Amino acid sequence: MCMKKNNSPLPPLTTKEKAVLQFIEDELLAKEVSPSYQEICDHFGFASYNSVQNYLKQLSSKGYVHIPQNQKRAIQILNSVQDFKKDLVDRLNHTAESSNGSGPGQSSYDHSDHSKVLPIPFLGRVAAGTPIERVHENEFINIPANLIKSAANHFALKVEGDSMIDEGIFDGDTLIVQSQKAARDGDLIVASVENEATVKKYYFKVNPDLPSSGKMIELRPANPRLKSMWYSPQDVEVKGLVRALFRTY
Repeated sequence: MCMKKNNSPLPPLTTKEKAVLQFIEDELLAKEVSPSYQEICDHFGFASYNSVQNYLKQLSSKGYVHIPQNQKRAIQILNSVQDFKKDLVDRLNHTAESSNGSGPGQSSYDHSDHSKVLPIPFLGRVAAGTPIERVHENEFINIPANLIKSAANHFALKVEGDSMIDEGIFDGDTLIVQSQKAARDGDLIVASVENEATVKKYYFKVNPDLPSSGKMIELRPANPRLKSMWYSPQDVEVKGLVRALFRTY
């Protein structure tokens, strides 16, 4: 079912590629045999096998699956969806560990000049709890120099979804995050929970529905359609505070 993985960075996946990979994994785990092209086609409502072949070709070229020739139901997983989800968290860890190093953070610009930019690491995209896309190693993004005092200890994430719209954070916005491991009530943070990255408001308080559990961490969305998630302190790792955002049109 699963072949040996390599140690090279995982290429980015689109949302649909990730969904196809997840379906293949689920079928392999449930039935111990990979789904047929017809089953993949039916599950996603594709018009023809061509769409299935295109997605499998992309997953194969990116190193997520291996498809033996002339064999039916023989798709093999090289890198799983869980590897994909964990990848952004690993990059957040690496950024936190190296935040005191040299590099782009040493840049000094006249911040009164809005035409100046600062390069900071761009780690990928995050949605309401799940990383959905990552970028290649050593990718940087230029941000307006007036947004932060220094590029040191900062990284960028692009938002996908509407979980924080009441904070003025919309789909496609780029968040500028200061790397740190502590937060106070009301801070807007990037956190790692169960190997997934999320952007939420942070609170450390008693859950009114579980008062006997003592203080817990509430990760609160800024969207009335979504509910807060509550976690034990040891299950949440703060990666940084959101310091600014910018959007392009």
